[in-house]
Amino acid sequence: MRQALSLVQEAFRNADGRADHQNDKSGFRYSASPSYSTLPSISKGGQPADGTLQEPRLWLQSMLFPVEEDCQVQAKLNPGQISRSFFDDELNWEQKKAIESVCSHNFGNLPFLISGPPGTGKTKTLVELAVQLLHNVDAVVHVLFCAPSDPAADTVVQRISSHFKPSELLRLNRPARTFAEVPGAVLPFCYTSEKDNKFDLPPFKQLMSYKLVVTTCRDAALLLYSRLTNVDLYIAEHELHTSIHPYATQPTQVDLHWTALLIDESAQAMEPEALIPLCIVAPPMNIKLAFTPLFVMAGDEFQLGPRTSLRSSPLKTSLLARLFARTVYSDHPLARCKTGIAPPPLNSAMLPIKRPAFVNLMRNYRSHPAILAVPSALFYGDTLEPEAKNTGRLAECSEWRGRRWPVLFHNNLSEDDIETDGGGWYNRGEAQVACTYASLLIKAGLVERKEICIMTPFKSQVQCLRKMIREPKYGSLWDIDIGPTEAFQGLERGVVILCTTRSKQRYVESDIRVDWGIIGLPNKMNVALTRAKFGLVVIGNQGVLAQDLNWGAFLGFCIRNGLVANMTDTDGYDSHTGHTRLEKVLMATIRDMKDSPFWGNAGQDDEMWTTGMEGMKIHGDEEDENDDYEDNDQEYEQGHESHESAGNTRSHGTPSYFLDRLGTLERAWNDESP
Repeated sequence: MRQALSLVQEAFRNADGRADHQNDKSGFRYSASPSYSTLPSISKGGQPADGTLQEPRLWLQSMLFPVEEDCQVQAKLNPGQISRSFFDDELNWEQKKAIESVCSHNFGNLPFLISGPPGTGKTKTLVELAVQLLHNVDAVVHVLFCAPSDPAADTVVQRISSHFKPSELLRLNRPARTFAEVPGAVLPFCYTSEKDNKFDLPPFKQLMSYKLVVTTCRDAALLLYSRLTNVDLYIAEHELHTSIHPYATQPTQVDLHWTALLIDESAQAMEPEALIPLCIVAPPMNIKLAFTPLFVMAGDEFQLGPRTSLRSSPLKTSLLARLFARTVYSDHPLARCKTGIAPPPLNSAMLPIKRPAFVNLMRNYRSHPAILAVPSALFYGDTLEPEAKNTGRLAECSEWRGRRWPVLFHNNLSEDDIETDGGGWYNRGEAQVACTYASLLIKAGLVERKEICIMTPFKSQVQCLRKMIREPKYGSLWDIDIGPTEAFQGLERGVVILCTTRSKQRYVESDIRVDWGIIGLPNKMNVALTRAKFGLVVIGNQGVLAQDLNWGAFLGFCIRNGLVANMTDTDGYDSHTGHTRLEKVLMATIRDMKDSPFWGNAGQDDEMWTTGMEGMKIHGDEEDENDDYEDNDQEYEQGHESHESAGNTRSHGTPSYFLDRLGTLERAWNDESP
């Protein structure tokens, strides 16, 4: 433990000069305290006999404070095809690209970051990466796979267990964890002490034989306290070898035990939590390595971050978010915030270029395109591509009949109130509206009870909803999941009913200060909107929500497209200036499909897109624009040739086909919009 902490201290100390000119865009500056003394070498007499030394810059320094010097330059174009054989044949191009980059280790000596918006397959990518590293990369023999929570770590084991035997995969648990908390499919991969009948570390020889160890970031401290870090193992091996063979020539290169660290859902881990497994994998100083350890993180910095009891703390910024804010990532030509669209194919005019140590996942396999339209524009540079199937289930619902898409904003005029004992805020009128919508959906036979969730940011409103939904007049709906917004991160439901609750503007500022509510908190808003698969209902006060820019954009989207209820004042929201990319494509899809030869072949997935043509009256001036969109197929084929060659083919009967086919229609829309 002491040696590992010394490594971290040294990394921060040496980063002092670099951090001064390489500040994070988040505003944080990391510099070491002048009280840090110069640390000695990790082991006395630990350098090879031939005097070969590692680069002066520490590995941990590059992982915590990467700069452009840590990147590798690409001077020529790569082949268009990825020749690697994948175990999962459902991976998309971006996922394959991430795996290929890490396995070939062609990006330099810095963390490889996978930016994965909701429903884009972050865990799926990391699982395939772990399998590829251990099966097809000879230098990688032992991988540490971490997650910030036990459920997330258990999910990893459940998804990857088919590729490994119990003798190759260990789910490491702390002794205090109970057996009831562990899914049955995970238990065969856990080690239990026969003496105490509790989870424990396996014997040393058995532990060293596992190819893959999965645990939480905090429970990785078990390895740290047991002196099973790369540093400790090197010291033990080197000093034992020196004692037995004092005159023998020392090896010029060192093979480490832990050769890769993967962290899933890393945006939810506090930076000190991420440092625990990082210290385990960190190599010792002043040696030459046969293989430099890999460090890969996947997460979404635009969803909820680490939870702390402090209202304002640097700990609320995860290591993933801090690294993405550094210029080596944020200023890269292919960064999501730089392009605003899908990154362009690399061409010779862009060379030479720093190989990106990141991948932006863009294909969402969860939600209807209309549900993604606003979050994609607000948080992901309008880059998300909808790929979900069976998202038109609510096309026949009376509440959406005549409307374009399965998104609805219900303007709630009832007042919020506070419990007499000051326990919290609730809004009974809003709760009645939410329960009514849930009851109507179930009575229509379109949705199962367990497919609906009702979320709200206030605990008292959660209690009010749970009590009300069980009343006979709403059908005694005990099976509907009701909870706070934070509880649904990482989950998905068919239909999400979101209660914003707040109706008094004067309390919004204080809500933001204490992290209450959902107004003025963009990450919480993003989580709430992106849980839904095929139906989203937002209930709130229009006047209060409109004061927030992000919620104002959502209101504008709903009002422009007739996706509102109980609302009379729509002035100022019907201009074209606020259209998102997916919104434009959806509207162009409707126009094109009316005259398309494929109209008769549209599947169930397209029903929501083709239903409710009366909604087009809102854009009456758009009805006669079909003539502007002719003979675009050839341009589409040329513009998307690289994607088709990568294996991302799509059938004519799916929404994705029409979205791709209408890329040129979108450009035409941009040209004619004011």
